[in-house]
Amino acid sequence: MSRQNQNLTHTQASADLREMTMKKHILIGAFAALLLAPSATFAADLPVKAAPPPVEIYNWTGFYIGASAGGSFGFSDHVDRASGLSNTSGYNVKGGLVGGTLGYNWQVSNFVVGFEGDASWASERGTMPDVGANALALNLVDLGTGQSQFASFTHETWLATARGRAGYAVNNLLFYGTGGYATAGVTQGIYDNSHNLLVSSSSTRSGWTAGGGLEWGFAPNWSAKFEWLYMKFNTVALNTAFAEGPRNVPFDDNVVRFGVNYRFGGPVVAKY
Repeated sequence: MSRQNQNLTHTQASADLREMTMKKHILIGAFAALLLAPSATFAADLPVKAAPPPVEIYNWTGFYIGASAGGSFGFSDHVDRASGLSNTSGYNVKGGLVGGTLGYNWQVSNFVVGFEGDASWASERGTMPDVGANALALNLVDLGTGQSQFASFTHETWLATARGRAGYAVNNLLFYGTGGYATAGVTQGIYDNSHNLLVSSSSTRSGWTAGGGLEWGFAPNWSAKFEWLYMKFNTVALNTAFAEGPRNVPFDDNVVRFGVNYRFGGPVVAKY
């Protein structure tokens, strides 16, 4: 066979080999596609996991205004200034109050600080017959009947505070402590045993207050709170015009109240 025929035969054999190799690859690819088709269909049928919803963080920052109501219960006495003896042995002063609140909060991370002022109308009263040591010493009590000729009273008509607040927020729950200045309008006096007013005086008491509370943000700009405050006021003198002379009238108070505040600082913050 000539060299030319040999070359043609070799070329034809190489072409046939490439064609067989290509067909083999095509068959392998088709077989693999058949095997993977069910898995791809199953994967397509799987539900797509939704992105998690944003986490909303309650924002306590801003000015707020509110209203509150509750009860107050305190302690008072009428004490002879010369002897230091009590006329009544002390008595409770209690009643209700309603008022308004104005304040501002700053929040940094979970810590909240601010200031708050409030003013309330109050009707808190306490009365006790003069049966204490001083009344006995002055023979103001009938030893036979135990009836006193006089009764002392203390009446709180209004109160107000200006306080700082500091607390820790767990999202929309705020736990806080508070303290500052307190003032109140107080009337003190003496009745006879027929409840006729013999003498009285009114004064504006000054003092300090401290307490704490819990506030719950139940809507983006609204919150409700429960609060307790202790108040210690200065002692004033009551001139009786009696033989015993003037009396000292101390007074302290406890306030327990509920309130609702509206904050102007904006809605909750969405954290993704």
